[in-house]
This record gives sequence, structure tokens and C-alpha cells, in this order.
Amino acid sequence: MSGGRSTRLRKANRAGGYVRISEDPTGSEAGVTRQKEDVAARAEQLGWTVAKIYEENDTSAYKRRRIRKHDGRSVWRVIRPEFRQMLQDYEDGVIDGIIVYDQDRLARQPRDLEDLIDLVDHFKRPVVGVTGALDLMTDNGKAMARVMVAIANKHSADTARRVSRGRFQEARTGISRPGIRAFGWKADGTLEPEEAKVLHDAALRFTFGESWAGLTSQIIACGISTVQGGKWHLKTVKGMILNPRIAGIAVYNGQFEEIDGDADTETDSVEPVINAGITDPRELAMRDSAGDYVKGQWQPILTVEEWEAVVDEYERRRSGKEFTTQNTRKHLLSGFLRCGRPREDGTLCGKPMNGTVTTRRTGKVPIYRCPGPIHGGCGSSQRNMAKLDELITDLFFAHLEQNAPDPKNRLEEASPTSPAVQELEQVRSDLQRFRHGMRDRTISATSFFEVVPALEAREKELVAIVGRTRRAAADRARVLRTPSEVRNEWERATAAGRRALLGQYLQAIVVHPSQTRGPVFDHSTIEPLWKPPAA
Repeated sequence: MSGGRSTRLRKANRAGGYVRISEDPTGSEAGVTRQKEDVAARAEQLGWTVAKIYEENDTSAYKRRRIRKHDGRSVWRVIRPEFRQMLQDYEDGVIDGIIVYDQDRLARQPRDLEDLIDLVDHFKRPVVGVTGALDLMTDNGKAMARVMVAIANKHSADTARRVSRGRFQEARTGISRPGIRAFGWKADGTLEPEEAKVLHDAALRFTFGESWAGLTSQIIACGISTVQGGKWHLKTVKGMILNPRIAGIAVYNGQFEEIDGDADTETDSVEPVINAGITDPRELAMRDSAGDYVKGQWQPILTVEEWEAVVDEYERRRSGKEFTTQNTRKHLLSGFLRCGRPREDGTLCGKPMNGTVTTRRTGKVPIYRCPGPIHGGCGSSQRNMAKLDELITDLFFAHLEQNAPDPKNRLEEASPTSPAVQELEQVRSDLQRFRHGMRDRTISATSFFEVVPALEAREKELVAIVGRTRRAAADRARVLRTPSEVRNEWERATAAGRRALLGQYLQAIVVHPSQTRGPVFDHSTIEPLWKPPAA
């Protein structure tokens, strides 16, 4: 028998204690606190010293996430940073033993257990459990540990499957059953007015050009907390606004990110998030046999049209087809300014002017400046940033007042009664009928393959047509806002959001050579080029 008792339980002067609990919705940390107390008691019993605690509260040992490798391929791994740090410290000799409450807390995926077993086989440092059931120093102990992990893994999978199947059935009927109420709604599915307004305003500001980071900062500034009192994160805001639930649409996509079969009870978290493999938020939406959205039994915060406008804007930014604040500089006029100084051949420099800082006798002064010759510019044009920002802001609102649109001039939206939408519904209905007929063998394979490919091609064309119409309507609605509406949005927006607002009306700003010297700002040399007014 390999590994005697003295080897297994040799004294560890620098033991590591690993504690973990799958769910802690209240953030009380009561579970991991109890485990730490038990680990300390077990260490005292063994005469060990706990040098380091590896704590993972509210962390699953079962749920895997998709990770992109450097070669572009994908692997699925459980994300447990403290567990991985413990293995690294074990290998490096930072700790010379591990105490864990029970094997159930240590691993629920065989891959994680095997990683630890490999280290124990090589370094022969003890790993023990508080309950005494864990023993990785002997062949029998390792075999039992592998059996126990396989059982725990199956239990987690069974729990996840039951919860997922229940959620699927509920989604089909439009029932919402969050374990904790979702932000924006009361427990009975009616709206929580203050929270709903935060989400509604954030969604509209996103369609008007605000960035995700800007929206998150503005929500934080409102002083309203999350349901559980936690911190706001960009990912949280993004998941809430892109989720079909915000438009009253039932959500199911086959595998919910929020389901954690590692939990002791069949509960799920507050907000479903977009899975790593889902790139189109519409794929999260539940549809009926006719292809229509299944409406949930809760009040919507956005209309379906407003939510689809958000998704269209999201996809447009991801594809790089529209002006976006992402990856642009922090200054208001970044991306708009063009140097208008003539070159020797008579052409204009035309190089974008960047925000920077210059040092003068009065101190450091922010300016916009044309880059030097090595960067393709002339290096001779510069303007005071604060003064130019103020001038363009004044010109922007003067332009809005002078070109106030006719509120009656609206582009017809892709309404449920429009021909394209009606044809799309009919095509989807025909496809459903042929697919069911093929399944039930009431339609021959020959008929199926003669008709279905053409229907699928037409469905794709109609989806594109409806999408373009909705995007055009959203674009027209943006530029048909009144000056007061734009000003209100401007006042609430971050610098990135204000750049996006300018981008809806402004093509570029040409900065011609100044005719004055010294601190006098020559307003006459600034030439904004506006986009044509909406027809």
C-alpha cells in the first residue's frame, strides 16, 4: 500500500486552507466563515500552521465557461482563480500542505481533481479534509476521490438539467421565476418605477450614442444600488439592457449561464447574461411555432421596437459600420478636427488633430494639435482645447435651432402590419409547416428539399429588409429630435456620449490658419461641416 500514515499526515508548517461555497446571494459570507473555522480547528488537531487561506465565496466548482486560446480555439474550464493560485503555490513550495473542508468543496469537475492529484503524486505534500474523507496520498484514496467527483459531477448535471427543463417550460408559457427579483421589477412582475426608469433611460441613451462605460458611470452616479446591494459593472449593465426580458420577452436559449448545478438548492441568480457563445441577443429570445416572440408574464420596460433598436445599435458598433465612441480618445472633438493649413502644393493638410498638453508660462494647457511631419501632418496648427470645445458646443446648438426638423416628418417603421413583416411571418409559418411535415412524414423528402431552401433564403432576405427599415427609423428618430431633447441628452451624457451626439450631425471640423496671435482665439477660422438635414 503506497504512502503510510506518517507520510500522509506529516506536519505542514505552511498549510493552505481552501474554502468555497457555491452561492451567497446575500453576501454574508457565513458559509466560508464556518469553513475557515473548521479548517483552523483541523489544523490545530494535526499540529499544522495555516499560513494562507484561499477563499472563493459565491463560486461554482461545476459551471464551465468558454475560453479562447491564443490559437483561436476554444476550451471550457471552471473559473476559480483562488483554486488555481493554490495549486501554483503548492507546486512552488509556498505551502507544504492543503486543508479543505470536504472533497465536495474542492472539486466537482474531474479535470480539476486530476490537476491536484498530479501535483500530489510528484511533490508528496499532504492534502486532507476536515471530515476525514479525503486522502490523495494512497492509490485507494485517489480512486475513491475520483468516484466521489464523478458522483458529484453527475449530481450537478442532474440539478442543472432539472432547473433548465423547468425554465424551458416556464419560458414557453411566459412565466418568470427568478430566485431573487430582477432589477427594474417587483417580485410580482410589475415595474419598480425608479429602477425601470434607470434602465429605460440608459437603453435610449445607448441608441443615441452613449458608450457602455458612460452608461455604467451614469447609473452609479444616480446613487441607486443593485438588487443585492453590490457594485455596478459594465457587464451587468450590458446584460440587462441587451436581454430580451427588458422588452417583456421570455428568455430561453438551451443553456442558461445563471444555472449553477453546484448549488444545494434549485435556485438561479438575478439576471440571465448572454452566453459566451451567443453573439446575437435575439438568439436568447423565446419564439413560438409561428416565429413570434413569446411574451412574458411581467411588464416590459422597453417596447419590442425600442429593444430591437438597441440590438441594432449594438450590432452596428460591433461591426464598425457606424460612428462609435469605442476606442476613441477622451477629448470632446477627437475624430472630428482636420487641419486646414495649406501645403506647398496648395492642398490642405487634412490631418486629424489630436488632444494633447502644452507647457506655457502660466502652466500646462490642453490643446488640439496637428501631428508633426513624421506622422503625416504639418505640426503647425493648434488650438486651445477648452475654447474650441466651447465654440463647437455653441455652434452645435445654434445649428440645431436653425435646422429644427418638422416633427411630422417621420419614416414609416417596420410595424406589425407592414408588408415585409407580414410576409416574414408567412414564410416562417410555411417553414414550420414543412419542418413538422418532414418530422411527421406527411411531407416527402423530395418536396421538402424542393421548397425549404428557397423559403429559408427568402426568410434571410426579409429579416435583412425589416432590420434595415427599423434601423432607418431609429436613425431618423435620432435626428428628428427637438433641440431641447438633444440638449437634455447632452447635459446627461459623458464626453464619449457627447462625441457620439456630435457624430449624428457633424461630419468634420476644419481648422484654418489663425489670423491672430497670442491668446486671442480666432473664431472665424473654425469651419464645421454639418451633415445634410433629414429630409
